[in-house]
Amino acid sequence: MLLSFARFIVQSLFRQRLSALKNVEIFTRFELSLIPATIPQPPLSPESQSSKSYNLKYFIRMLLNFPVIYLTVSIVGLLLICIYASRDQQARNAKSFVVACLTAVLWMIGDVIGRVSQTLEGEMFGEIVRYLGGGFVPLSMLVFIYEYCGKNINRKFIAALCVIPVVSWFFLISNNLHHLFFSEIHLGGANSLKVVYGYYFWVAHLPYSYALSAVGYLTVLLETSRASRHYRNRLLILLFAISVPFAVNIIGTFKLLGEISYTSLSFPVTFSILAVAIFRYRFLVSDPIAYETVFKTIRDGVIILDRNNFIIDINPAAAESLDKTPRQIIGSKFETTFASWKGLLDRYETVLDLYDETELYLGGAQHFLSVTITPLRNKKGMLDGRIFTVRDITDRKHQQFSLETLAFHDPLTRLANRHKFQEEVETALLKYRQTAEPFSILYFDLNHFKTVNDTMGHDVGDELLKYVAARVSSILRKPDLLARIGGDEFAALLHNCDETGVNAVVERLLDNVQRPFQVGKHTVVADLSIGAAFYPENGANLAELLRHADSAMYRAKQNGGGLAFVESEIKIASQLNM
Repeated sequence: MLLSFARFIVQSLFRQRLSALKNVEIFTRFELSLIPATIPQPPLSPESQSSKSYNLKYFIRMLLNFPVIYLTVSIVGLLLICIYASRDQQARNAKSFVVACLTAVLWMIGDVIGRVSQTLEGEMFGEIVRYLGGGFVPLSMLVFIYEYCGKNINRKFIAALCVIPVVSWFFLISNNLHHLFFSEIHLGGANSLKVVYGYYFWVAHLPYSYALSAVGYLTVLLETSRASRHYRNRLLILLFAISVPFAVNIIGTFKLLGEISYTSLSFPVTFSILAVAIFRYRFLVSDPIAYETVFKTIRDGVIILDRNNFIIDINPAAAESLDKTPRQIIGSKFETTFASWKGLLDRYETVLDLYDETELYLGGAQHFLSVTITPLRNKKGMLDGRIFTVRDITDRKHQQFSLETLAFHDPLTRLANRHKFQEEVETALLKYRQTAEPFSILYFDLNHFKTVNDTMGHDVGDELLKYVAARVSSILRKPDLLARIGGDEFAALLHNCDETGVNAVVERLLDNVQRPFQVGKHTVVADLSIGAAFYPENGANLAELLRHADSAMYRAKQNGGGLAFVESEIKIASQLNM
């Protein structure tokens, strides 16, 4: 098809007389009926018979046919763009773009046929081809614009909009019967077709075409005003591209610069602009409106910075955290705008790529944030800026803390449970290997606790356990850990504590606990039996340490309470009756 079309163009340019004869032979059969019989054809000038005059006209014709060469090259280029767009699997809206491009190509082919033809019949055939594509150009461009802007357009509605272009084309090919599309047709200078548009053209065809073009133009203009700076450039490219043929067609239709229409000459400009956007900016790969919707509705805060830490874009979620709108923030310095987020600035002011979780106090309330920092780089790999994505994970953190509380803490006393105690002892074992810092374990229970439960009730017993846990916790150092192992049994991890330190702790512990507890209507005095074990002297792991401490505790219980070590017993408190 392309070879045949190219052969036709070459013959028309360099064999003009032969082309004229062929045009008469080809088009007479099909199109003579389309031309009103009253339209005369201008006779050939006698001067054209002279060789010198013919060479001058041939040179002038070649200059005038430069648009033909321009259009022919453009047609081939647009077809290649269509092939590329249709084969790009990442391209979005490729089908509607290809259809819009092909309708413009058909318009251009018809214009080329008309420009190289030497007869009225050939010119009319070019008009028929031109309007076969041109009638659908506004509709195909509108469909492409709507899809690109993320708007839905019903297929039945598209089919309804196809009625006018189809009717227009039938009015054109049957124009000799009614003269509603063209009221007058004749050849002007340089064998160009001169027409006077008819009633149907002005009432139906032109308003329809301009209405669709105006809707597409206003759609892009509206979306451009809403878009953020990050995607506004792509919409501005599309806006400029569709403006060119719209403006040129107005000039040609109303003959502001003469009889010749320049609309087909503007299509290569339009689609060349779009081609640059396709190849350079991946125009059809991303959907700026879809991204814009996500950018504006996502609950995460998104802040886009340039290389100098100026905010070039920010979404509403991030702006609302400062009680501002994006317009009030864009263009300001990151450090100034987010000065109240001191923890964020201090940690991430110069970081390029990171995922982290941090804690901030905003408005007097504690917030936990996850922060993702992504670098923006150009094609040369140089840093153009950064993207901050900030998510409030306060609720998730609170749920996590609640789950950890349930998993690692005793529900009655709120102390650490056996699992948590084991983890802390393992951490102390690892620390000892690095710093040789010893630690000790106390293991104790309440003497005669069963009697309290049996005589006073389990509610009193539970309350007594909570009171004892609170008093023992109050005398321990901050790094130390108290855990409820089970029932009335407790264990304490004492960091960097030798035998002397244990004696001091137990003395304070017993002195604090032996004071009477008021549990409801009951006054209860607690009596403890305590066993102590030391690492690494009394065991290499938690199981060995607890076994020795438990054994020492029972020896203390046999002696009436108090403290007992693994090797010897030291009674530092008298037996306390409950």
